[in-house]
Amino acid sequence: MARDRYYYEVGGAIREEAAPRRRRQEEQEQPRKQQKKGKSYDKAAEKADLSRGFDFRYTLVLVFMIGVAIAACAIMITVHEKVESKEVQIEALQEKIKNIEDDNIAVENKLDGMYSLEDIYTIATGELGMVYSENGSILYYDQEQGDYVKQYGDVPKTTE
Repeated sequence: MARDRYYYEVGGAIREEAAPRRRRQEEQEQPRKQQKKGKSYDKAAEKADLSRGFDFRYTLVLVFMIGVAIAACAIMITVHEKVESKEVQIEALQEKIKNIEDDNIAVENKLDGMYSLEDIYTIATGELGMVYSENGSILYYDQEQGDYVKQYGDVPKTTE
């Protein structure tokens, strides 16, 4: 063993190296050659050989995962199409609402311009026989309960 050691000098210190590289490589190659010649392999070498290839379980899991990915993509596409169709329906309904609001504004403007206050006064006094209230013709009642007053008889003509 002492003969296999070599010394070399780096800088000012002498260091010891276990063996030259060429000899180590030759020593490592010899057991490999002997193993390959024999029928038995190392268990680690067998596991390494098995782990390199595709086995049935790995292939089955891979096919399953690809199927799941394709199904997820198909579901996503159908949901996206439904969302787009709902957006189109929403836009159509918003357009209808806008048209109806425009029609309502037009009808309100038409109704506002249809009768003036003078027209209402002439119809009320001429056709319906209504008159303006005079001083003392308005009677006030104390309200005991509720939001309205029920009238069970004629209003008395006396003024207070």
